[in-house]
Amino acid sequence: MPRSFAARALVAAVLALLAAAGAARIASGLDLDDGSVRGTAAGTRGACASRTPATVAAVQTFVARRIYAEELRGAETRLDATRVATYRPLLTALAHSEPGAARAAVHALVYAPHWHIVRLRVTRGASVLADVGGPHVLAPVRGELRVGGRTAAGFVMSVQDDLGYVKLVTRFIGAPIDLYQRGTFVMGTLQPAPGVPAAGERSQGGYLAATVPAQAFPAGPLQAALFVAPAASSRSCAAVRAGAFESVARHVAARLHPLSAHLEDLADIVRTLTGGHLLVRSGAHRVVGGGPARLPHSGSVRYAGRLWAVSSWQPLPGVRAFVLSLP
Repeated sequence: MPRSFAARALVAAVLALLAAAGAARIASGLDLDDGSVRGTAAGTRGACASRTPATVAAVQTFVARRIYAEELRGAETRLDATRVATYRPLLTALAHSEPGAARAAVHALVYAPHWHIVRLRVTRGASVLADVGGPHVLAPVRGELRVGGRTAAGFVMSVQDDLGYVKLVTRFIGAPIDLYQRGTFVMGTLQPAPGVPAAGERSQGGYLAATVPAQAFPAGPLQAALFVAPAASSRSCAAVRAGAFESVARHVAARLHPLSAHLEDLADIVRTLTGGHLLVRSGAHRVVGGGPARLPHSGSVRYAGRLWAVSSWQPLPGVRAFVLSLP
């Protein structure tokens, strides 16, 4: 069984996702200080109440989609696709029509140390020349193998298996997730698995289903369903949304050990997963990131010409982490 993205040590998996995303440190432009701070969620009134699960589900599916998108288009995925397309032993085998050598080259690519290809299929027309990797794989990426300026074969590769995606979503988001293919349960965390849910549908146990479309390997639809527990918050929906983004940051922080040595990594990963920002302060000292001089523990802040929702917690003694998200 080939090495999968999820099988590596968890911290390495977190940092690999970060590398794949190519997330930059918080931009220097975020150092602009408008000084406009409000201690209540912007533009909201009243309790979120029955809208709470749908509000949380919107955040969780947003993050789950970003995770899946990195498997398809992240920097590491593009690098691995280039490795396949330029792998000399494979191109030589195709040029000389040597199927055994082609299979050996595909095997070497999948099992290459420090690379993250979990399955690779090489085809010529309708014929499969080689197919190496695990049985349950998602996020297929296609390319061409060119020899002498002509297309000698095509390939389909993936850097993620089903189990790895389930683990990433569970560990980064904290939501139960099940995968379905052609109406059949494949694997997941909520068991016994409900039938294939529709988005916004209430499932067994009162969970609200939120779906993320995906693709199985080598082709065909795969459905990822996240399940949000029933809840009715007395906070505004904007505060619930900000808290859901904070929850993602907390889940990531729990995987970084020791956290004190990985605060910059935490900020990068939060940016990758949420599109927002994580700023870390110790009193008035800016430990990670820029941002305005004053930040509320919750509510909203305007700076750099934009209004941000704010939620925060203390991940370490004397240190507070602020998650900034678009309201």
